[in-house]
Amino acid sequence: MIRKYFTLLLAAALLLQACSDDKLDPVLTLNKAQEITNPTSSTSYTLTAAAKDDVFENITWTAADFSLTNVPKTTYTLQMDLAGNQFSSPANLTTTAELNFEITVGEFNNKLLSKGAAPDAPVDVELRVVANKELKLDDIYSEVVTISVTPYGATVIVKPVYLLGDATLAGWDNQAALPFTYLDGGRFEIVTTLTGGLNWKFISTLGQWAPQWGTDATGLPESGPLVYRPTESEPDPQAIIAPAITSQYKIIVDTALLTYEVFEFGDVYLLGDATIPGWDNNTALPFTKVSEGKYSIITTLAGAGKYWKIIDERGAWAPQWGTDGTGTADAGILAYRPTEADPDPAGIPAPDDAGTYKIEIDIINLTYTVTLQ
Repeated sequence: MIRKYFTLLLAAALLLQACSDDKLDPVLTLNKAQEITNPTSSTSYTLTAAAKDDVFENITWTAADFSLTNVPKTTYTLQMDLAGNQFSSPANLTTTAELNFEITVGEFNNKLLSKGAAPDAPVDVELRVVANKELKLDDIYSEVVTISVTPYGATVIVKPVYLLGDATLAGWDNQAALPFTYLDGGRFEIVTTLTGGLNWKFISTLGQWAPQWGTDATGLPESGPLVYRPTESEPDPQAIIAPAITSQYKIIVDTALLTYEVFEFGDVYLLGDATIPGWDNNTALPFTKVSEGKYSIITTLAGAGKYWKIIDERGAWAPQWGTDGTGTADAGILAYRPTEADPDPAGIPAPDDAGTYKIEIDIINLTYTVTLQ
């Protein structure tokens, strides 16, 4: 009987302790969601090219109100989409801890065109703000504000444009910047080596720093918005950061929609102590495919006494191509190593003088050439 009574007392004490602990632990709850205060629903805008550098709107919202204050700041993502899309793939205009965001007429116009809005025709546009705490609640959505906007046509063709920056083979020398290839509309592309983690921009006139394009704080190594600098009196845009791995990339920029994309480019890879990645087979540089079995790359090579080879897969030493021992720094025969159980082929010698070279290989006919650029 005494033991049963003691057991009941112990259970009651533990229950009281648990209840007491619950009262001591504060719970983060939402009192009121954030709310867009400007613009208001049913506001109408007509955008014009003449006003492209003017502020479209200072979009403002209230703070989300939580039960606790001594927690990390709330971040807010301002989203835009065309009405009827249900925010299935919204354009994120900004992510910030502030309660407002300014966007220019030209930037907002390009966002609308990239979403499929037709020039010179009014379209309903929805705005919302998504709030999130670092101490993870679910995302909190504001009420949607719907405005009417008439965009203007923005076919911007600027030919040619040139790549430069410490991530590029040209460095920051605006006389030696590398030309893009014109595609259509406002789109240009270039395939080139980028040094991992460094920076690039592009310009439209050799020897001049404007017009110039960079990005803003939302730009990522793989893609993002372009920020246009029409004259040298305008602020310098932020440089675009190259992907982390030094490699060969295709860069596509659109000067009409103000966007950029960066893709790693290649099926076989270059490495060796004559090359940028050295003998690190995890960061070997991809070649560009020219046609079946034929590849090329333009890159820097170190001078005499250094060597290079080709591998088929990053992180592996076979399949691999070197030379048969008769190859020179200018041209020769490729020797193929299908598996790691096969003998290692000789390295291909680099030219005597360090510099920028074009390497062309044919893995079907097993030949290579090296040409100074």
